[in-house]
Amino acid sequence: MDVGLDASSRPVSSIAEEPSWAAAQAITAVAADLAGEFSLRPLLERILLRCTELLGCDAGSIASVDEAAGTYRKEADIGIRCQSGQVFPLSEGTTGAVVARRGPVWFDRYDDVRGGHVDAADRATLRSVIGVPLEWRGSITGVCVVFSRDDSRIFGVRDAELLQLFAKHAAVALTNARLHDVAEERARTKATAAERERLLREVYETLNQGLVGMVAQLARAEESLSGGAGADAEHLVIAAHREARIALSDTRRTMSGLLGRALDDRTLEELLADEVEWVRRAGRLDARLVVAGHPTQLDPARTHEALRIAQEALANTVQHADATLIRLGVAYEPDGVSLLVQDDGKGFDQRCLAADAGSGLRRMTDRAHAVGALVELRSVPGWGTSLRVRFPTERPEPADTGRPLRVMVVESRPLVRAGVTRLLTQAGLHVEVVGEVAGTTEAVILQQAVHADVVVASLDTADGEPDVADLTRTLASAGHAAVLCLSEPGDDHRLAAALRAGARGCLDKSADGAALVQAVLATARGEAFFSGTSARTLHRDLRPDGETMTSRELEVRALLEKGLPDKVIAAELTISVKTVGKHVSSLLRKSRVHNRTELVALLRRP
Repeated sequence: MDVGLDASSRPVSSIAEEPSWAAAQAITAVAADLAGEFSLRPLLERILLRCTELLGCDAGSIASVDEAAGTYRKEADIGIRCQSGQVFPLSEGTTGAVVARRGPVWFDRYDDVRGGHVDAADRATLRSVIGVPLEWRGSITGVCVVFSRDDSRIFGVRDAELLQLFAKHAAVALTNARLHDVAEERARTKATAAERERLLREVYETLNQGLVGMVAQLARAEESLSGGAGADAEHLVIAAHREARIALSDTRRTMSGLLGRALDDRTLEELLADEVEWVRRAGRLDARLVVAGHPTQLDPARTHEALRIAQEALANTVQHADATLIRLGVAYEPDGVSLLVQDDGKGFDQRCLAADAGSGLRRMTDRAHAVGALVELRSVPGWGTSLRVRFPTERPEPADTGRPLRVMVVESRPLVRAGVTRLLTQAGLHVEVVGEVAGTTEAVILQQAVHADVVVASLDTADGEPDVADLTRTLASAGHAAVLCLSEPGDDHRLAAALRAGARGCLDKSADGAALVQAVLATARGEAFFSGTSARTLHRDLRPDGETMTSRELEVRALLEKGLPDKVIAAELTISVKTVGKHVSSLLRKSRVHNRTELVALLRRP
């Protein structure tokens, strides 16, 4: 039965007696706790934790309200699945009832709620439910809802007043956080726009001046040679003239923001065909495009990255490989698309690359990893080079499809914690930092509420705190998040302990933002990730190979070293996933390590 209150007409004295001293103290404490928190997502989670604690419950949700549009959006939930991120009409759910009554509303049974959106599995466990408005300057900006699973717990007037007192403080905190977000976004937008404008102007002026001059000079040269003398020179000059015009046109189109739309209108095969023509003109090489399989188009973002990787690879080949033959291929497979670039050039030994060499390969690898693609490079001195980049048809998502990848950051130093959070939130990917804590104890508690997919944890824990190995074991026993360690010099033993406990990988704290994002995405996909520095520090704690390995085990080990999951390894070797698991178990035993993460670290050490 709906037992609601009309906040606009009832006298305050008619609600109930004043809250007890203990309740008043609790309200004061939670208000102080909310003050100064300007990150919206952590603030929403904190509000939910506090309001459910006030009423002795463990589940709640918060929605933002747009009365003008007649809708509300589920912003956050804890202890229950309420379709966060989805938008619903104000005629539905507890939120709709609160807005319609413009005051607190409660139901003895959740089944009495009209148009409720709680997941069916959770719905069966719910009993009483109460909702109160979050108001700012006379408008309802949101609604806070608390659920009870206790048959004996029935919400009433006293609960409504207590929750309303808290809601007033929560509304102020939310408004401050939103204003802070708006101010920060405006500042970032202004700074970004100014820098973009400066760079665009500088690049355009430089390229425009150079290319226009080149076109003018080549046009005059073409006229002077058109009499018939120097036919070869005339041909080369005409070709250069054409290339300069194309470059000038592309530069103008890029600076005008039209390049993205031009790419979207064409298939990957059409784009790569143009690159083959460029190789023929620029390098005078035998270049061919080979397409195999039934075409399956990638999304625009991965098509763009595939094109850029192909351009980088072809440019490197033309400039450095001394090749006579180039094959550019696209292989359409049941669960992905592979880009292939092969040449018959001089090849190279990857182990002998100079420190300042390989920048093109690094750029290609970064582009591939950013969209979930795998890179395989093979080069033999004197026999050419082969590059294979495999783009899965569907991007890897966390287990809960349709929501962002949820990440928690555990770091005792506030500045470092804030820096890691900022790098993740500004990466432009589908990543959401759902919690920031200083210690592992807090992390375990918060994880029960936020259900992070990946926990990025510093190995340097505060005094008295359990180490990251303990955190990893606790999360693993609950079937929760994968752990990515952040290390620095001196963390060797702690890192080895964390890996043995089940941590997915490790990133050195000297790494940049791109490496951090790459590591988090790899961890979410179930891959083992190690930065070069962190991998090298492990050799003192992980023991070398023991027994001799079979040829098949060596093949499996080589693919494990690339961080590939069992399913992909099985497809590569044309064996079953179960057989891969048996080979992995044998490799672990022979290498005398506890898990595949340790094995990958052992394989990648110098």
